[in-house]
Formats: sequence, structure tokens, C-alpha cells
Amino acid sequence: MKFFERYQTGLHLIGWLVFIGLPFLTLPTFLWNQQDLISIGMAQLLTSLLIIAFFYVNLRLLMPKLLDSRDQAGSDGLSTGQYLLIVLGMLAGVVLTRYASFFLVPPADMIQRSMGGPGPGFPPPPDGHRGPGPHSPWPGALSSGISFGFAMMVSSLMALFRFHTRSREARQQMALEKVSAELAMLKLQVSPHFLFNTLNNIRWLARRKSDQTETAVVTLAQLLRYMIYQAQQDRVPLRQEVDHLRHYIDLQQMRLADKHTVSFNCEGPIDEHTIEPLLFIPFVENAFKYGLHGQRESHIRIGLTVTDDTLTFRTDNPVAGPPPLEPGSEPPEAGLPESGIGVANVQKRLALHYPGQHALSLVQEDNRFRVVLTLHLRHEQAPLHRH
Repeated sequence: MKFFERYQTGLHLIGWLVFIGLPFLTLPTFLWNQQDLISIGMAQLLTSLLIIAFFYVNLRLLMPKLLDSRDQAGSDGLSTGQYLLIVLGMLAGVVLTRYASFFLVPPADMIQRSMGGPGPGFPPPPDGHRGPGPHSPWPGALSSGISFGFAMMVSSLMALFRFHTRSREARQQMALEKVSAELAMLKLQVSPHFLFNTLNNIRWLARRKSDQTETAVVTLAQLLRYMIYQAQQDRVPLRQEVDHLRHYIDLQQMRLADKHTVSFNCEGPIDEHTIEPLLFIPFVENAFKYGLHGQRESHIRIGLTVTDDTLTFRTDNPVAGPPPLEPGSEPPEAGLPESGIGVANVQKRLALHYPGQHALSLVQEDNRFRVVLTLHLRHEQAPLHRH
């Protein structure tokens, strides 16, 4: 495989030289005269150049568009009917070019007939043989059509091979990235700081014998169960992802002062879709981590809306200052205090699982930080899972 990739230019050149020169090796001896060689050579050169051009158009443009349209629904590609129509147009162009070249540079027998018989420079065939000669353009046109079909078959097979090779490499890369992302999620999804604060709050509720103690323990158990078990699946029901956000927000609200408020609004048919797990939680974590001011009122707004097949997720929180840097990490970009490992991990997963089907906006203005994530959801019914 590497050999062909390394020497593909030379291999293509050798192949085309054989393709152009092979017909001359099969010419009968009575056609080996100057005029016939010029006529056949000109026709062969013109049609071969056209076939070569169509070969690479099919290899680089038409077949990739056809395969992409069949592999990705809604992509800007070609339908089978459109592809066949274009190929038939190419075939007609090759045949007409070969047909027209016969009259542009006529063969010897055609010139002899126009002169009333053999003339100077046009000796009769050897041994009195009256060979048929290239007296009609149709055999050459038919030969060119067959050559075009062979070239298109080869270019289509090459394009198909390249497509499957790229798809296999993309799947392998996605698998590697998935493993890397899962390892990163395992480090990020259970924050020790959040867990310790939650346990301290539960201890405080238990000392006060609050009625919320049991609720807090159950909520924490549901949160951990989702992160450890459900989130390891490739896709989860959107309803479960929303419930996970609610559990996280409920636990965070346990430690908020009266001047800190949080709102979470969810709208749309969330029971009808599935989604990659843990796409939203890093943004919510950052909203709590960097959006709460200790000395003044702070309000965090979180929203998720599903309209048709489009999901829009938003977070809006005050800017409380840049987060502290971890050892060896680079400072965040100006104006993006919430750009961290978790957000970078989400961006990588979006690029892998929603290529060309998502948009992420991170904006800081008016002392507030806003995140807007838009996803195009796939057409599939969310499976039912037991809680």
C-alpha cells in the first residue's frame, strides 16, 4: 500500500503510456503508412486525453460525491441517477470526439477514394491485398467507447478502494480518540472538589436532621450511577442526560447562598432522541465554578431546547475572574475564562461524533459568559432504559 502511494505518479504515467500506445502494437501491417499512422495517432491522442481527463474527474470528484451522499444522509453529493447521467454525457463526448477526428485527419483509403484511386505517396497494399483500412469512423468510435468504459471502471474501483481505506482509518482514529476521550472523562466527570463539598453538605444536613438528607444521598447516588455506568455507552437517551443535569444542579444548589440563584429550563420532545453522553456537564460545571461571586448576587441560567431535529443548549453566568491555572497548563484565551480541559474534550468529541452537524459559541460580553451549543440530532427513537 505504501509502495503505491509513494510511486503513484510514476505508476499512473506508465499506465497511461501503455493505454495510449497499446493500440498501435495491434495495427495490421497494411496500415503502417504515414497517412494512416497520422490519422489513427491523432484520433487516439485526442480521445485518450479526453478519457484521461474524465478518469480523474471520476476519481477525484464524481465517485467521492456519490459515495459521500450514500454514506451521509443530507450531504451535498450526487445521486445515482445524476452520476449515471454525467457518465453517459462523458461517453457521448468521447465517441463524438473519435468520430469527428476521423474527418479532421482522414485515413489513406479515404483520401485515395477522393482522388479516384491510388496516388503519389499512397502505394497499394502488399501482395495485392485490398485491406479494409479505417474506411469508417464507427469501429474507432466503438473502440473508444470500450476504452472509456474500462477507464471509468478502473477509476471507480480506485475511488471505492480509497473511500473504504479512509473510512477504515477514520473508524480506527475515532476508536483511539474515543478511548482517549473516555480516559479524560473518567478524570473529569467525578470532581473530587465537588464530591467533597457535597458530602460535607450532606453531613451538615444530617447533623441538623434535615428532611433533605435522604434526598441529597439519593440524588448523589443517581449522579454517580449515571457517570459510572450509563455514560460509558456510545449513546444515551436525551431524557437521561437531562435528568443527569438536574441531579447535578440540585446538588450544587444545596451549598448556594440566598444571593445565588440558578434556573434550568428544558423544552421540546426530549424523549424522542438520543445523544452522546456528558456533552453538556462540562459547561454547567464551569458555570458554577467560575460564575458565582462570593460578595454579590449571582444568577446562572441554563437552558436546553429541542425543535424538530435541532437541539440548542445554553449557559449564561457572571464572569467571576479567570480560573487558576493547573501546573504545566497554558493560560486560557482572552475573554474565554471557561476554556479548559473539559471544554476542549467536548469540542474534540463534537468534531468526531457530529462532524458538520454542530456549532459551538463561547462569548464573553457585559461581564457575563455565554455558551451556545447547537446540535443536529439523528433520526432515531430513544431506547427505553431502566433506572
